Amino acid sequence: MLIMKILVNYVVQDEKDHRHDSEILNIISPPYSFSPEAPATEVMKWAERKQDELSNGKKLIVLSMFKI
Repeated sequence: MLIMKILVNYVVQDEKDHRHDSEILNIISPPYSFSPEAPATEVMKWAERKQDELSNGKKLIVLSMFKI
């Protein structure tokens, strides 16, 4: 298995404010995966876990994701 690095840009917002942020994800990729695209399903799983960590009233919005 290979480790794929994905740069995810996102916004955390609530009723009054918003904050731009980014994070680099390390995703395990099977050796036969040669797609230049970031694996959206894995990024969305990460986004759901990250959303669960946020306090009530805050929402996470994924802006972009890039394979690096």
